Amino acid sequence: MRDGASIFVLMDGLGWEVLRERPFLDDLLPDRHPVETILGYSSGAIPTLLTGVTPAVHGHWNLFYRSPRTSPFRWTGPLGRLPRALRENRVVRRGVAEVSRRLSGYTGYFAIYNLPVDRMRFYDICETTDIYRPGGIADAPSLFDRMEAQGEPYECFNYHRHTDEQILDLVPLRLKESPARTYFLYLAGLDLHLHLSITDEKGVTERLAWYAERLRRVYAAARARWGSARMHLFSDHGMTRVEGGRDLMGEVARLGLRIPQDYLPAYDSTMARFWADAPAAQRRLRELLGALPYGRLLDQREMAALGLAFEDDRYGQLVFVMKPGLTISPSDMGRVQLEGMHGFHPHEDPHAAAVFLSSERGPAVRHLTGVLPRLLADFEWGRREEGAAAWPRAASAG
Repeated sequence: MRDGASIFVLMDGLGWEVLRERPFLDDLLPDRHPVETILGYSSGAIPTLLTGVTPAVHGHWNLFYRSPRTSPFRWTGPLGRLPRALRENRVVRRGVAEVSRRLSGYTGYFAIYNLPVDRMRFYDICETTDIYRPGGIADAPSLFDRMEAQGEPYECFNYHRHTDEQILDLVPLRLKESPARTYFLYLAGLDLHLHLSITDEKGVTERLAWYAERLRRVYAAARARWGSARMHLFSDHGMTRVEGGRDLMGEVARLGLRIPQDYLPAYDSTMARFWADAPAAQRRLRELLGALPYGRLLDQREMAALGLAFEDDRYGQLVFVMKPGLTISPSDMGRVQLEGMHGFHPHEDPHAAAVFLSSERGPAVRHLTGVLPRLLADFEWGRREEGAAAWPRAASAG
Protein backbone atom coordinates (compact mmCIF):
# COMPACT_ATOMS: atom_id res chain seq x y z
CA MET A 1 0.00 0.00 0.00
CA ARG A 2 1.26 3.49 -0.83
CA ASP A 3 2.34 5.82 1.94
CA GLY A 4 0.93 9.23 2.75
CA ALA A 5 -1.74 11.32 1.07
CA SER A 6 -2.12 12.70 -2.45
CA ILE A 7 -3.28 16.29 -3.00
CA PHE A 8 -4.25 17.18 -6.58
CA VAL A 9 -4.89 20.90 -7.16
CA LEU A 10 -6.31 22.29 -10.40
CA MET A 11 -5.92 26.09 -10.47
CA ASP A 12 -7.91 27.49 -13.36
CA GLY A 13 -6.05 30.17 -15.33
CA LEU A 14 -2.64 29.87 -13.68
CA GLY A 15 -0.23 30.47 -16.55
CA TRP A 16 3.51 29.86 -16.69
CA GLU A 17 4.20 33.47 -17.68
CA VAL A 18 2.15 34.80 -14.75
CA LEU A 19 3.89 32.42 -12.36
CA ARG A 20 7.51 32.21 -13.39
CA GLU A 21 8.71 35.60 -12.05
CA ARG A 22 6.71 35.40 -8.83
CA PRO A 23 7.35 33.28 -5.74
CA PHE A 24 4.73 30.57 -5.43
CA LEU A 25 5.35 27.45 -3.32
CA ASP A 26 8.84 27.10 -4.82
CA ASP A 27 10.14 25.12 -1.83
CA LEU A 28 7.09 22.89 -1.55
CA LEU A 29 6.67 22.24 -5.29
CA PRO A 30 10.19 22.22 -6.80
CA ASP A 31 9.35 20.16 -9.90
CA ARG A 32 8.00 22.86 -12.25
CA HIS A 33 7.12 22.74 -15.95
CA PRO A 34 5.37 24.94 -18.52
CA VAL A 35 2.63 22.88 -20.16
CA GLU A 36 1.24 23.28 -23.65
CA THR A 37 -2.51 23.75 -23.50
CA ILE A 38 -5.07 23.10 -26.20
CA LEU A 39 -6.61 25.72 -28.46
CA GLY A 40 -9.73 26.94 -26.70
CA TYR A 41 -11.08 27.16 -23.20
CA SER A 42 -11.56 25.24 -19.97
CA SER A 43 -14.49 23.33 -21.49
CA GLY A 44 -11.96 21.40 -23.58
CA ALA A 45 -8.76 21.80 -21.56
CA ILE A 46 -9.97 20.33 -18.28
CA PRO A 47 -11.41 17.15 -19.86
CA THR A 48 -8.07 16.81 -21.66
CA LEU A 49 -5.98 16.84 -18.49
CA LEU A 50 -8.49 14.60 -16.66
CA THR A 51 -8.49 11.94 -19.39
CA GLY A 52 -5.04 12.23 -20.93
CA VAL A 53 -6.53 12.41 -24.44
CA THR A 54 -7.28 15.24 -26.86
CA PRO A 55 -10.73 16.78 -27.51
CA ALA A 56 -11.17 14.79 -30.71
CA VAL A 57 -11.07 11.66 -28.54
CA HIS A 58 -12.94 12.70 -25.38
CA GLY A 59 -15.49 14.80 -27.30
CA HIS A 60 -15.39 18.07 -25.32
CA TRP A 61 -14.10 21.27 -26.90
CA ASN A 62 -15.90 24.62 -26.95
CA LEU A 63 -18.98 25.03 -24.79
CA PHE A 64 -21.49 25.30 -27.66
CA TYR A 65 -21.64 23.02 -30.69
CA ARG A 66 -24.14 22.60 -33.51
CA SER A 67 -26.78 19.99 -32.71
CA PRO A 68 -30.39 21.15 -33.19
CA ARG A 69 -31.72 17.64 -32.54
CA THR A 70 -30.28 17.40 -29.02
CA SER A 71 -30.32 21.09 -28.09
CA PRO A 72 -31.62 21.85 -24.59
CA PHE A 73 -32.94 25.08 -26.13
CA ARG A 74 -35.19 23.38 -28.74
CA TRP A 75 -38.28 24.81 -27.08
CA THR A 76 -37.13 28.43 -27.61
CA GLY A 77 -38.04 28.55 -31.31
CA PRO A 78 -41.22 30.64 -30.83
CA LEU A 79 -39.25 33.20 -28.80
CA GLY A 80 -37.38 34.13 -31.96
CA ARG A 81 -40.52 35.86 -33.23
CA LEU A 82 -40.52 38.32 -30.34
CA PRO A 83 -39.00 41.78 -30.79
CA ARG A 84 -35.27 41.64 -30.17
CA ALA A 85 -35.45 44.08 -27.27
CA LEU A 86 -37.91 41.80 -25.51
CA ARG A 87 -36.34 38.41 -26.18
CA GLU A 88 -32.86 39.69 -25.23
CA ASN A 89 -34.16 41.25 -22.02
CA ARG A 90 -32.08 40.21 -19.00
CA VAL A 91 -35.09 38.70 -17.23
CA VAL A 92 -36.13 36.70 -20.30
CA ARG A 93 -32.60 35.40 -20.81
CA ARG A 94 -32.33 34.37 -17.18
CA GLY A 95 -35.62 32.50 -17.51
CA VAL A 96 -34.50 30.79 -20.73
CA ALA A 97 -31.32 29.57 -19.05
CA GLU A 98 -33.11 28.23 -15.98
CA VAL A 99 -35.94 26.51 -17.87
CA SER A 100 -33.49 24.95 -20.35
CA ARG A 101 -31.25 23.66 -17.58
CA ARG A 102 -34.19 22.10 -15.75
CA LEU A 103 -35.72 20.55 -18.89
CA SER A 104 -32.40 19.09 -20.01
CA GLY A 105 -31.42 17.60 -16.67
CA TYR A 106 -27.81 18.54 -17.41
CA THR A 107 -25.59 18.47 -14.33
CA GLY A 108 -22.39 19.94 -15.75
CA TYR A 109 -21.41 23.54 -16.41
CA PHE A 110 -24.48 25.22 -17.91
CA ALA A 111 -24.34 28.84 -19.09
CA ILE A 112 -25.73 30.80 -22.04
CA TYR A 113 -23.42 33.84 -21.82
CA ASN A 114 -24.47 36.28 -24.57
CA LEU A 115 -25.73 33.69 -27.08
CA PRO A 116 -28.71 35.25 -28.91
CA VAL A 117 -32.04 33.69 -27.99
CA ASP A 118 -33.10 33.29 -31.63
CA ARG A 119 -30.03 31.12 -32.33
CA MET A 120 -29.98 29.01 -29.17
CA ARG A 121 -32.08 26.17 -30.56
CA PHE A 122 -29.31 25.18 -32.97
CA TYR A 123 -26.71 24.46 -30.26
CA ASP A 124 -26.11 21.89 -27.58
CA ILE A 125 -23.73 22.21 -24.60
CA CYS A 126 -20.77 19.84 -24.43
CA GLU A 127 -20.72 19.38 -20.64
CA THR A 128 -24.01 17.56 -20.06
CA THR A 129 -22.81 15.84 -16.88
CA ASP A 130 -20.55 16.74 -13.97
CA ILE A 131 -17.03 16.02 -15.24
CA TYR A 132 -15.72 15.83 -11.66
CA ARG A 133 -17.56 12.55 -11.10
CA PRO A 134 -17.10 9.06 -12.57
CA GLY A 135 -18.83 8.82 -15.94
CA GLY A 136 -18.75 12.60 -16.39
CA ILE A 137 -16.81 12.38 -19.67
CA ALA A 138 -18.64 9.80 -21.75
CA ASP A 139 -16.06 9.07 -24.47
CA ALA A 140 -12.95 8.51 -22.32
CA PRO A 141 -12.27 7.38 -18.73
CA SER A 142 -11.15 10.17 -16.45
CA LEU A 143 -9.10 10.28 -13.27
CA PHE A 144 -12.33 9.83 -11.32
CA ASP A 145 -13.34 6.75 -13.34
CA ARG A 146 -9.96 5.19 -12.67
CA MET A 147 -10.05 5.89 -8.95
CA GLU A 148 -13.56 4.44 -8.68
CA ALA A 149 -12.61 1.35 -10.68
CA GLN A 150 -9.63 0.71 -8.40
CA GLY A 151 -11.58 1.32 -5.21
CA GLU A 152 -9.45 4.35 -4.34
CA PRO A 153 -11.24 6.49 -1.72
CA TYR A 154 -11.07 10.17 -2.63
CA GLU A 155 -12.81 13.47 -2.04
CA CYS A 156 -13.42 16.09 -4.71
CA PHE A 157 -14.08 19.79 -4.13
CA ASN A 158 -15.14 22.25 -6.84
CA TYR A 159 -17.33 25.21 -7.74
CA HIS A 160 -20.52 23.12 -7.88
CA ARG A 161 -20.79 23.37 -4.11
CA HIS A 162 -18.05 25.63 -2.74
CA THR A 163 -16.05 28.79 -3.35
CA ASP A 164 -12.25 28.64 -3.34
CA GLU A 165 -12.16 30.06 0.19
CA GLN A 166 -14.63 27.46 1.41
CA ILE A 167 -12.65 24.66 -0.23
CA LEU A 168 -9.38 25.75 1.32
CA ASP A 169 -11.04 26.01 4.73
CA LEU A 170 -12.84 22.68 4.44
CA VAL A 171 -10.11 20.37 3.13
CA PRO A 172 -7.83 20.64 6.21
CA LEU A 173 -10.84 19.73 8.34
CA ARG A 174 -11.73 16.77 6.13
CA LEU A 175 -8.13 15.59 6.30
CA LYS A 176 -8.50 15.22 10.05
CA GLU A 177 -11.44 12.83 9.88
CA SER A 178 -11.86 11.34 6.40
CA PRO A 179 -10.48 7.87 5.57
CA ALA A 180 -9.66 9.13 2.06
CA ARG A 181 -6.00 9.66 1.19
CA THR A 182 -6.65 11.41 -2.14
CA TYR A 183 -8.07 14.92 -2.47
CA PHE A 184 -8.89 16.76 -5.69
CA LEU A 185 -9.31 20.54 -5.40
CA TYR A 186 -10.55 22.61 -8.32
CA LEU A 187 -9.88 26.30 -7.58
CA ALA A 188 -11.63 28.59 -10.06
CA GLY A 189 -11.18 32.05 -8.52
CA LEU A 190 -7.78 32.97 -9.95
CA ASP A 191 -9.13 32.71 -13.50
CA LEU A 192 -11.79 35.35 -12.76
CA HIS A 193 -9.26 37.56 -10.98
CA LEU A 194 -6.93 37.52 -13.99
CA HIS A 195 -9.78 38.17 -16.43
CA LEU A 196 -10.64 41.32 -14.50
CA SER A 197 -7.30 42.50 -13.10
CA ILE A 198 -4.32 40.95 -14.91
CA THR A 199 -2.73 44.40 -15.34
CA ASP A 200 -2.64 44.90 -11.56
CA GLU A 201 0.78 43.34 -10.98
CA LYS A 202 0.74 43.88 -7.22
CA GLY A 203 -2.79 42.51 -6.93
CA VAL A 204 -1.90 39.37 -8.87
CA THR A 205 1.15 38.78 -6.65
CA GLU A 206 -0.95 39.21 -3.53
CA ARG A 207 -3.63 36.85 -4.85
CA LEU A 208 -1.05 34.15 -5.55
CA ALA A 209 0.40 34.64 -2.07
CA TRP A 210 -3.05 34.11 -0.58
CA TYR A 211 -3.45 30.81 -2.45
CA ALA A 212 0.08 29.72 -1.47
CA GLU A 213 -0.54 30.32 2.22
CA ARG A 214 -3.82 28.39 2.19
CA LEU A 215 -2.35 25.48 0.21
CA ARG A 216 0.48 25.19 2.73
CA ARG A 217 -2.20 24.62 5.36
CA VAL A 218 -3.70 21.83 3.25
CA TYR A 219 -0.30 20.19 2.80
CA ALA A 220 0.51 20.48 6.53
CA ALA A 221 -2.84 18.93 7.44
CA ALA A 222 -2.19 16.01 5.08
CA ARG A 223 1.23 15.36 6.59
CA ALA A 224 -0.12 15.63 10.13
CA ARG A 225 -2.77 12.99 9.39
CA TRP A 226 -0.88 10.59 7.13
CA GLY A 227 2.79 11.19 7.98
CA SER A 228 3.70 12.24 4.45
CA ALA A 229 2.01 13.87 1.49
CA ARG A 230 2.50 14.55 -2.19
CA MET A 231 1.04 17.62 -3.85
CA HIS A 232 0.63 18.11 -7.58
CA LEU A 233 -0.65 21.51 -8.74
CA PHE A 234 -1.58 22.07 -12.38
CA SER A 235 -3.65 24.38 -14.55
CA ASP A 236 -5.68 24.25 -17.73
CA HIS A 237 -4.35 27.35 -19.52
CA GLY A 238 -2.64 30.69 -19.00
CA MET A 239 -3.93 34.22 -19.41
CA THR A 240 -3.05 36.94 -21.92
CA ARG A 241 -3.42 40.69 -21.60
CA VAL A 242 -6.07 42.02 -23.97
CA GLU A 243 -4.81 44.72 -26.32
CA GLY A 244 -8.13 45.44 -27.99
CA GLY A 245 -11.22 44.03 -29.67
CA ARG A 246 -12.39 43.67 -33.26
CA ASP A 247 -15.99 43.62 -34.51
CA LEU A 248 -15.85 40.37 -36.43
CA MET A 249 -19.62 39.94 -36.07
CA GLY A 250 -20.11 43.20 -37.94
CA GLU A 251 -17.67 42.21 -40.70
CA VAL A 252 -19.51 38.94 -41.31
CA ALA A 253 -22.94 40.58 -41.12
CA ARG A 254 -22.00 42.92 -43.97
CA LEU A 255 -21.78 39.91 -46.30
CA GLY A 256 -25.58 39.89 -46.29
CA LEU A 257 -25.82 36.14 -45.63
CA ARG A 258 -28.83 34.97 -43.65
CA ILE A 259 -28.84 33.16 -40.30
CA PRO A 260 -29.71 30.27 -40.21
CA GLN A 261 -30.63 29.80 -43.86
CA ASP A 262 -27.14 30.43 -45.24
CA TYR A 263 -24.85 29.89 -42.26
CA LEU A 264 -24.69 29.50 -38.50
CA PRO A 265 -22.00 31.29 -36.44
CA ALA A 266 -20.58 30.82 -32.96
CA TYR A 267 -18.55 33.81 -31.81
CA ASP A 268 -16.35 32.80 -28.89
CA SER A 269 -14.01 35.29 -27.20
CA THR A 270 -10.89 34.49 -29.23
CA MET A 271 -12.20 32.43 -32.13
CA ALA A 272 -15.22 32.19 -34.37
CA ARG A 273 -16.71 29.01 -35.73
CA PHE A 274 -19.04 28.73 -38.71
CA TRP A 275 -21.26 26.14 -40.34
CA ALA A 276 -22.28 26.78 -43.96
CA ASP A 277 -23.61 23.74 -45.78
CA ALA A 278 -24.21 25.68 -49.02
CA PRO A 279 -20.94 25.89 -51.04
CA ALA A 280 -21.57 29.49 -52.13
CA ALA A 281 -22.03 30.73 -48.56
CA GLN A 282 -18.99 28.81 -47.33
CA ARG A 283 -16.90 30.28 -50.17
CA ARG A 284 -17.88 33.83 -49.27
CA LEU A 285 -17.08 33.23 -45.61
CA ARG A 286 -13.70 31.75 -46.52
CA GLU A 287 -12.85 34.72 -48.72
CA LEU A 288 -13.72 37.23 -46.01
CA LEU A 289 -12.02 35.41 -43.14
CA GLY A 290 -8.93 34.70 -45.22
CA ALA A 291 -8.44 38.42 -45.88
CA LEU A 292 -8.84 39.74 -42.34
CA PRO A 293 -5.58 41.00 -40.78
CA TYR A 294 -6.38 40.25 -37.14
CA GLY A 295 -6.70 36.47 -37.30
CA ARG A 296 -6.56 33.47 -39.56
CA LEU A 297 -8.46 30.37 -40.64
CA LEU A 298 -7.22 26.96 -39.53
CA ASP A 299 -7.08 24.20 -42.12
CA GLN A 300 -8.00 20.59 -41.48
CA ARG A 301 -4.38 19.45 -41.19
CA GLU A 302 -3.71 21.94 -38.41
CA MET A 303 -6.96 21.05 -36.64
CA ALA A 304 -5.89 17.41 -36.67
CA ALA A 305 -2.43 18.28 -35.34
CA LEU A 306 -4.07 20.16 -32.48
CA GLY A 307 -6.28 17.18 -31.62
CA LEU A 308 -9.42 18.98 -32.81
CA ALA A 309 -10.46 17.06 -35.92
CA PHE A 310 -14.11 16.08 -35.41
CA GLU A 311 -15.43 13.98 -38.29
CA ASP A 312 -18.94 15.42 -37.99
CA ASP A 313 -17.74 19.06 -37.80
CA ARG A 314 -19.95 19.54 -34.75
CA TYR A 315 -17.67 22.30 -33.45
CA GLY A 316 -17.41 24.13 -36.78
CA GLN A 317 -16.67 23.68 -40.47
CA LEU A 318 -14.60 26.88 -40.47
CA VAL A 319 -12.54 27.94 -37.46
CA PHE A 320 -11.09 31.47 -37.36
CA VAL A 321 -8.58 32.24 -34.57
CA MET A 322 -7.76 35.77 -33.43
CA LYS A 323 -4.18 36.98 -33.04
CA PRO A 324 -2.97 36.82 -29.43
CA GLY A 325 -4.20 39.78 -27.43
CA LEU A 326 -7.09 40.63 -29.76
CA THR A 327 -10.60 39.51 -28.91
CA ILE A 328 -13.91 39.31 -30.76
CA SER A 329 -15.94 42.18 -29.35
CA PRO A 330 -18.86 41.92 -29.06
CA SER A 331 -19.15 38.13 -29.05
CA ASP A 332 -21.53 35.38 -27.96
CA MET A 333 -19.55 35.27 -24.73
CA GLY A 334 -20.24 38.89 -23.76
CA ARG A 335 -20.01 42.56 -24.60
CA VAL A 336 -17.65 43.71 -21.84
CA GLN A 337 -13.95 44.03 -22.72
CA LEU A 338 -11.94 42.13 -20.11
CA GLU A 339 -8.32 42.86 -19.13
CA GLY A 340 -7.24 39.26 -19.61
CA MET A 341 -8.36 36.46 -21.93
CA HIS A 342 -7.27 32.97 -22.89
CA GLY A 343 -8.09 30.69 -25.79
CA PHE A 344 -5.54 31.95 -28.31
CA HIS A 345 -3.45 29.60 -30.45
CA PRO A 346 -1.12 27.70 -28.07
CA HIS A 347 1.75 27.74 -30.60
CA GLU A 348 1.49 31.49 -31.20
CA ASP A 349 0.82 32.85 -27.73
CA PRO A 350 3.54 32.30 -25.07
CA HIS A 351 1.07 33.35 -22.36
CA ALA A 352 -1.19 30.41 -23.23
CA ALA A 353 1.05 27.88 -21.46
CA ALA A 354 -0.36 26.16 -18.38
CA VAL A 355 1.75 24.79 -15.50
CA PHE A 356 2.54 21.55 -13.70
CA LEU A 357 4.13 21.88 -10.26
CA SER A 358 4.89 18.96 -7.97
CA SER A 359 6.49 18.07 -4.69
CA GLU A 360 7.85 14.96 -6.44
CA ARG A 361 10.42 14.71 -9.18
CA GLY A 362 9.17 12.93 -12.27
CA PRO A 363 8.96 12.98 -16.07
CA ALA A 364 8.40 16.47 -17.42
CA VAL A 365 4.80 17.25 -18.34
CA ARG A 366 4.95 18.95 -21.74
CA HIS A 367 1.29 18.87 -22.77
CA LEU A 368 -2.05 18.72 -20.97
CA THR A 369 -2.37 15.09 -22.00
CA GLY A 370 0.66 14.36 -19.79
CA VAL A 371 -0.98 15.49 -16.55
CA LEU A 372 -3.00 12.32 -15.96
CA PRO A 373 -0.01 9.92 -16.16
CA ARG A 374 1.83 11.97 -13.52
CA LEU A 375 -1.22 11.83 -11.24
CA LEU A 376 -1.69 8.11 -11.75
CA ALA A 377 1.96 7.54 -10.85
CA ASP A 378 0.98 8.46 -7.30
CA PHE A 379 -0.84 5.14 -7.02
CA GLU A 380 0.76 1.68 -7.17
CA TRP A 381 -2.02 0.56 -9.49
CA GLY A 382 -1.42 3.66 -11.63
CA ARG A 383 2.20 2.62 -12.23
CA ARG A 384 1.18 -0.95 -13.01
CA GLU A 385 -1.45 0.11 -15.50
CA GLU A 386 0.41 2.90 -17.23
CA GLY A 387 -0.26 2.41 -20.94
CA ALA A 388 -2.13 -0.83 -20.27
CA ALA A 389 -4.89 -2.12 -22.53
CA ALA A 390 -7.35 -1.92 -19.63
CA TRP A 391 -8.03 1.66 -20.76
CA PRO A 392 -7.76 1.40 -24.57
CA ARG A 393 -9.31 4.79 -25.39
CA ALA A 394 -6.95 6.67 -23.08
CA ALA A 395 -3.93 4.68 -24.19
CA SER A 396 -4.57 5.59 -27.83
CA ALA A 397 -4.45 9.35 -27.27
CA GLY A 398 -1.85 11.48 -28.95
